Amino acid sequence: MTKITQINDRSAATAWSPVAEYAGVIALGAKDSGGAGFEETGGELELYDMDLTNGNQQQNEATKLGSIKTESRFAALAWSTGESSTTTTTTTTNNSKKYPMGLLAGGMENGTVHVWDPRTVIQQQQQQTPSTTTTAIASFSQHVSGPVKAVQFSPLVPTHLATGGSDGKVLIIDVDRPDLAPFIPCANNTQQRAQITSIAWNTQVAHIVASAASDGTVGIWDIKSRKAWCELRAGDQAVSDVAWNPAQGFHLLTASGDDRNPVIKLWDLRASTSMPLATLAGHSQGILSMSWCPHDEHLLLSCGKDNRTILWDLYAMAPIGDVPNDPIESQQVSGSTNEQSMFGLASSQQRRYDVQWSPLRRGIVSTASLDRKVQAHSILGLAASGRPPKWMRPSSSVSCGFGGTIVACGATDKIVRIRTVVEDPELEKLSRDFETTMDPNKIIDFCHSRAVLAGKNANEKRLWQFMQVIFQANARQQLLFTLGFDPTTIGEKAAAYEEERGITNGVGSMSLSDGSHNDTGMSQPTQDIVKQALMVGNFEAAVDCCFRTGNLADALVLASCGGADLWAKTQERYFESQSSKRPFLSVVGAIIRNELPSLIQSSDLATWQETLAILSTYGKSDEFPQLCVALGDRLEESGDHSSASLCFMCALSLNKAIKYWRTQLANSNASKDGDMDIPAAHEFVVKVSIFLQAAGSTENLAAEDAELFSKYAEKLAEQGLLVTAAKYCKGDSANSKILRDRLYRSRASHKCLAAMGNTPPEFPFTMEDVKQNQGTGRSTQRNPRNGRKNDDGASANVVGNSAYSQTQQRTQQQSYSQPQQQTPAPAVSTALPAEWMELQDPTSGRSYYANQTTGEVSWEKPQAAPEPAPAPAPVQPTTTKRATSNSHTANMASKYGDGFVTSASHPELASQYGNVGTGNPYKTTGRPGKANASSAPERAPVSGNIHTIPALKEEYQPIPDTMLGLITALKGGQLASVDKRQLAEAEKAIAIFSKRLALGDISDDVANQMLSITSSLSAYDWAAATALQTSLISNEWKEHKEWLKGIKALVQLATKMYSR
Repeated sequence: MTKITQINDRSAATAWSPVAEYAGVIALGAKDSGGAGFEETGGELELYDMDLTNGNQQQNEATKLGSIKTESRFAALAWSTGESSTTTTTTTTNNSKKYPMGLLAGGMENGTVHVWDPRTVIQQQQQQTPSTTTTAIASFSQHVSGPVKAVQFSPLVPTHLATGGSDGKVLIIDVDRPDLAPFIPCANNTQQRAQITSIAWNTQVAHIVASAASDGTVGIWDIKSRKAWCELRAGDQAVSDVAWNPAQGFHLLTASGDDRNPVIKLWDLRASTSMPLATLAGHSQGILSMSWCPHDEHLLLSCGKDNRTILWDLYAMAPIGDVPNDPIESQQVSGSTNEQSMFGLASSQQRRYDVQWSPLRRGIVSTASLDRKVQAHSILGLAASGRPPKWMRPSSSVSCGFGGTIVACGATDKIVRIRTVVEDPELEKLSRDFETTMDPNKIIDFCHSRAVLAGKNANEKRLWQFMQVIFQANARQQLLFTLGFDPTTIGEKAAAYEEERGITNGVGSMSLSDGSHNDTGMSQPTQDIVKQALMVGNFEAAVDCCFRTGNLADALVLASCGGADLWAKTQERYFESQSSKRPFLSVVGAIIRNELPSLIQSSDLATWQETLAILSTYGKSDEFPQLCVALGDRLEESGDHSSASLCFMCALSLNKAIKYWRTQLANSNASKDGDMDIPAAHEFVVKVSIFLQAAGSTENLAAEDAELFSKYAEKLAEQGLLVTAAKYCKGDSANSKILRDRLYRSRASHKCLAAMGNTPPEFPFTMEDVKQNQGTGRSTQRNPRNGRKNDDGASANVVGNSAYSQTQQRTQQQSYSQPQQQTPAPAVSTALPAEWMELQDPTSGRSYYANQTTGEVSWEKPQAAPEPAPAPAPVQPTTTKRATSNSHTANMASKYGDGFVTSASHPELASQYGNVGTGNPYKTTGRPGKANASSAPERAPVSGNIHTIPALKEEYQPIPDTMLGLITALKGGQLASVDKRQLAEAEKAIAIFSKRLALGDISDDVANQMLSITSSLSAYDWAAATALQTSLISNEWKEHKEWLKGIKALVQLATKMYSR
């Protein structure tokens, strides 16, 4: 905190300007004669600009704007905006206002009240007009004796002025109607005639005003009914100041100027007018002034005779900082050194007698001290810890979480809103569309639609056509159609062959002669030789004769009858002689000789489709994949990667087909300056995912491709598509493992686990066991109240909640003072009681216990009935017992001696302000001699299975998960005892429902209705959930009332708590 500005040599009453255009202006009313001796020279009203917006720390002198002389010194000063309902016009500019700078009211030492227009004060300074009291727009002299110690304008009716004088009178003046006589609310009240020390208007009710008196009383006056509303007795000594809560009309603070009891008391007038709600004790001597922060009702500033100016936090009911005083050395530089140091009063001269918050500049306060200094300070940074000021706290809070989740809450309600923000709507739409249309039974239709959508992109169109072929039952026949070879069409062309037109496309019946079409057949001599060879069975000679005479067809026919060897030789001789004339015969030869690999190596890559068609028609099933790979390798070596990938697809070779798709993705990413091209990555994942459907689960992604999938999954998770991300997160890198673990622990944990194959992922970090270090590092402390020491963990059972933690930590309170003789403790049995059995939670791996008879489950191990312990030996009583007894007595005294207002009867007030000096007998707190009550132990999973109970169907698992989550959320709120009982009944109902549903005792119709209720609860549709459970109860109550009652209670409680 820093001192901003200082006005020297001024002992004055102060008032800040409430007008926004003059927020840095402060008024000073002189309280002394300025060192003029014993002569009465009157007072002076001055206006200064404190220059609060100047960031130059070296220039800390205020600028004087104007001043006027008064016939008497000031006792009090107040500043108002000057606007009232009778003077307000439709225009809002300052020039149209009657008093642009508001109104100033001064309570004078001679008992007079003057009201000035600050603008005229400044104008007189500028025009050098003689300044006298005649510039006051109104004066009132109803206080007959003594000074007017207190003046304040109403914050709700700015023209109403309340004044309090030494004569004990409180006057209400309407400065807009000076002709009207002031109203005296206490005219008929003879009780309060002591000197009025402070006046305060209620901040919420315009006709309520409070006055503090020197006899220790505080009067609350109802102007409307013209009588006292109540009277508070804050003590026997003077009440130096009084202040209303800026935000709550029933809260009042009173300050005591008594050095014997310098306290500030907080009153709640709704609860008690005889007992304060709380007491603030921090000053060591009487309090002179206090000011309640108008911008944060939980900040209070006070100054006292102890030279302290304390900043209080009314939440904690404790001081959080001090406004520092100037060093004594700097005090002595300012003058009057001898006088101040003569009696050792140098430090007491810094005593501040007035503190005020600026009504417009947040965090700015003014102080006036006996060393004739008026200073402006900033309280920012004054407190090193604790709450920030209200104006520095955001009106709402927001936090971004995993999976595109944003958690937001406002400052005015208790609702936490959780929603998912989609950063990339295009990716979200692409993913949802794909997952929606991706039906395993409709993959062929999906591939066909993608081929159609490819349009003029020939490569993409052909890829999806091949992808479609892979999933068809007669894939190899369909491949011929895709390659452009329709057997039916080709057969029709062959049947319609006309010799004179030739044959198109090189397909048809060709002559077996040397190519001429005027062959006259076999000559007679040749026929005779052939016949004779046949007569003796010499088929080889007959074939040879036919070859030499050019009758190749006859040679082939004769060879077919001469045995396998002759047939083979004849074929070979035929192919050798005719291959150069008829190129298609090389294909026929490869087919006949089963030499398709050789055909691949010698084929023309420009006509690779024909080669692939031959492979599809004549390749054996077990050889076809290798043949396609061989053809794809040749195409890849030649640079035709697109065609090669199609061949690899026919071979169902993922790792080879994916290389071209990976290259496409890399090229797209390069165009994005290295960033991932999201649409291209989506296309890559779609192609690979579809292809994996055909290749089967035996195909595994390469590490490089799995990493691409993980990056894509990370992008999906950022859009809130957690389950889809879990489906595609396949990498083994550290980032992939972390992502899988986060998905496993996300809000969609159950569904993500199912997407991962119901196998929990490997924990990506190294687990460190710190339990022993925690145990040995704890220190024990002596409690002077009961002579016992407590371990840190004595107040609660600590149950590990990690999915990988399989142990539970428990610590027990150890006695500080032990008796000389101890009775041996009975042996603890490790056996479980009857009907109990130990199980293991499949999600976390932790052990829990279930009762087979009642269905009860618990994380805590149930204890069997212990054997009777031997009678203890007599021991001497310890101090622990006495301390416990004393503590019990203290608690009883607190219960019955807590005063009119206690935290038990008004918990909302105690939680807001604390309750210093009072206790809550109904609140569970630690007592001496006993360990503090531990928090409720975590419940075991009610969906756990007991040997004979089958697992709950996956489709119904969201029912217990959602309802147990809702119960956990409700437990975090403030619940009445009846609500807590309803939650316990709801938990029992969910356990019964889950068990009966797993055993098949609940029909699918009822289960589906419960699913609908669950969906409505998840969507915060309380009306729909209520209607559904009402319908379910009306139809199924007779059969399922043992658990329906608890479900009804849960829905009703959730509706009550969250639909406000």
